[in-house]
Amino acid sequence: MHAAHTRAARPRVSVSRTIVCLPPDSSPRLLPELATAKLRMRGLTANGVVPHFPARTRRTSKLVDRWDGLTSGGPIRLLDLAAMRRNAQAAAAAQWMLWHRVVAGTGPANPFWCYVDKHRTDPRRHPLDRAQTEYAAQPRVLAMAAYNARPDRLVELPTAGLEAFQAGYNTFVNLAVLAVVPADGVATAHGEHGGWLTCTSERLADQLAYLDAANAHINGLHPSTQLVAMAVTR
Repeated sequence: MHAAHTRAARPRVSVSRTIVCLPPDSSPRLLPELATAKLRMRGLTANGVVPHFPARTRRTSKLVDRWDGLTSGGPIRLLDLAAMRRNAQAAAAAQWMLWHRVVAGTGPANPFWCYVDKHRTDPRRHPLDRAQTEYAAQPRVLAMAAYNARPDRLVELPTAGLEAFQAGYNTFVNLAVLAVVPADGVATAHGEHGGWLTCTSERLADQLAYLDAANAHINGLHPSTQLVAMAVTR
């Protein structure tokens, strides 16, 4: 994996949750405003902070809001990133085992991007509505959709995660661990990677390249660096 695949001067895909890295000396009460301004420079519109990180402290004056033990941000040293990853690992393990039972007896399915590629190559022969229909008609995708329609379903089995599910238990669990902290995009601390990291496509290889670079960036930050989770639209 090469982080270079994730670098871009501007965001190339829409994101729903972004992590903004801010200097250690930023005032906690100003973090949402500073994060909003930083995202605006990336062409993104912030829709406010969102609960994202488990907190290591009850010192609310150092954090951005709190909801049932979760906070929207604060210094890394006060955020329990290790707990986030442990919880994501346990949830993903249970989700994959359920998926494995739900799709038993079905053959491998092509991820949606395969059909989108056909559409982009020959839009007249492969219109987008045909691509969507052919993708959804695959027995494995139908099995997932049928389970998701059940009112007593235990968890959602998102068809967007088809490629990750099919990559196997270990890959699926590792992907969840990697994805839980950086979420959909990272506005970097000191302008690395052009100031922005996000996935360039729905392909699993591109997701892993983004997550590899995003986690390396966050893990390399000083513990006093501030992280803020924001809901955004492009």
